[in-house]
Amino acid sequence: MRKEFHKKSFYGYMLHFFTCLALLLLFTSGNVAAHDYGHVLVETIKKIKPSVIAVGTYHPLSRPPVTFYGTGFIFTENGYAITAEHVINVISKSGDIDNLYAFFPGVGNSKKVIAKVITKNIKYDLSILKLEGSGFNHVKLGDSSNIEEGQQVAICGYPYGPVFGLHPTTHTGIISNISPMAIPVQNTSLLSNKMIKALKDPYVIFQLDCIAFPGNSGGPLFLPETGEVIGVLNSAFVKVTKENNKISTGISYAIPINYIKELLEALRSN
Repeated sequence: MRKEFHKKSFYGYMLHFFTCLALLLLFTSGNVAAHDYGHVLVETIKKIKPSVIAVGTYHPLSRPPVTFYGTGFIFTENGYAITAEHVINVISKSGDIDNLYAFFPGVGNSKKVIAKVITKNIKYDLSILKLEGSGFNHVKLGDSSNIEEGQQVAICGYPYGPVFGLHPTTHTGIISNISPMAIPVQNTSLLSNKMIKALKDPYVIFQLDCIAFPGNSGGPLFLPETGEVIGVLNSAFVKVTKENNKISTGISYAIPINYIKELLEALRSN
């Protein structure tokens, strides 16, 4: 009886020991993984931010001299950049496209570069710009065809424009949905011509749970581990309070980067 009691006590002790050991290893590995992810993201942001530009216009005699419209990012050393087409469209409608400039982070208005629209695609809401000069910091374009729902991502841009200075802000989240670009409506009378075209020829778009605002439009969606850009910020849902403050709903959308590759191929063939 005594031997059986000791035997049970021994097995009970060993079970408790290994349970505690497993929990300790699980907790430690989780903390290490979180620490590694945070460290990698810190380094990635350092690489990404110098390539993220503010897109706007410049008039030296106006007050203020700069009008901000959106975000963009440089993807070649000789100054080719990407932004959202609707950002460029607003500038064009204002009749100010000849005063298009790119403004660089952290240096106010002291570093600004003349930009020209090279090509655009209204369907995918993408525009390619060429900045005057060369030797620019630039991001690497990734492959959006391999992206999956639930994957961790980050965005970088100017959610409030230059209100707080030219300092790009980074937000993180996941790809919450990958679906055709079609906006549901309650009845057909609410369908616009643009929506009808999208329904006839839909394309895939990334839904994100990243915090974003209209000023983020045209900014890069990138992988935190590598910094590879896999999308371009297209839109964000915001709520307007009674005080006229804009609050992010945490739902935003990005155009997969492979669509810009199609635009680049068409540009090279011309």
